[in-house]
Amino acid sequence: MAQQASVLSTGTWYKVSVASNGIFKMDYNFLKSIGINPDQIDPRKIKLFGGSVGMLPQLNSTARIADLQELAIFIAGETDGKFNSEDYVLFYGQGADDFSFDLKRNIFNYKNNLYSDKNFYFITVADTQGKRLAVSESLTTLAPIINQFDDLGYYETDKYNVLASGRDFFGEQFDSKTDITVRFDITGIVDNAPIKLVSNVMAQAFDGASFKVFFNNKQVAEQAIDAIPNTSYGLKGREAIDTVSFNSTSVAAADQSNQDIKYQYIKTGTSRSIGYLDYFLFSFQRKLVLYGSQTIFRSAASVLNSTSTFQINALQLDAIIWDISDVFNVKIQ
Repeated sequence: MAQQASVLSTGTWYKVSVASNGIFKMDYNFLKSIGINPDQIDPRKIKLFGGSVGMLPQLNSTARIADLQELAIFIAGETDGKFNSEDYVLFYGQGADDFSFDLKRNIFNYKNNLYSDKNFYFITVADTQGKRLAVSESLTTLAPIINQFDDLGYYETDKYNVLASGRDFFGEQFDSKTDITVRFDITGIVDNAPIKLVSNVMAQAFDGASFKVFFNNKQVAEQAIDAIPNTSYGLKGREAIDTVSFNSTSVAAADQSNQDIKYQYIKTGTSRSIGYLDYFLFSFQRKLVLYGSQTIFRSAASVLNSTSTFQINALQLDAIIWDISDVFNVKIQ
């Protein structure tokens, strides 16, 4: 659990920056580092606030969270009214990017934040007690077992703005070097299950071009891009956005811990031909296991059931499970 912070310059509010989604810990030393003296506060009155995730919508008419909202948090050792050296705060935080799951297409949507790589939360010590995690009791009724979940891999780097204008940024450039490989450390992919890959590429090619896409050295897609006119004021590039589906067994995804996605740019003719990778995203089924120190899981299959039993393998006895369906009202399961 890691976090970064900087002091908000006015009043008794302090800013905590979060770079990715997960449960974050603020202990005695961390609070001191951002300007709060833990020895002089009642931890029961600590409050944490957050707002929207991702970029603000361009249209003012689009619904959004208009103000900061208080989050439910957990504080160990707060009942005595003192923040001791062994006490700490836990909260669920989200990074700057926004993603969701499309139940109709069974695929993730991801929106990279163009303006920030961190999201910000605000902590204060108020006059009244703060919002704390409620407890959601596990049901004893029999229900369908869910032992796998929907997960994703995503890659995007904003390096090139070809027109030096607008909001379109592209990542790796294919010119003298015509291929790249991006490696993901992902274990537990379910065998004989679908993988859906969304690929967005762009080319400035007078004679046309194409991209070949490989998953673990198996070609899974080829994206053709039409030629652009060789004129000063004509079209400056063409994009191709495609979604392909293939079986995890066909790319041996379940048999290895490293998942390699390779892009190969194919030039046509001898005229100007430069390619760019915008982003790619792949959605897949993963075994429901604790991976590393924490795992965030969601299941589209569970939506079909009125009640589901989540069966998590390899879980330590002291592990905790939070229901983060409502990020402002997280519950202990």
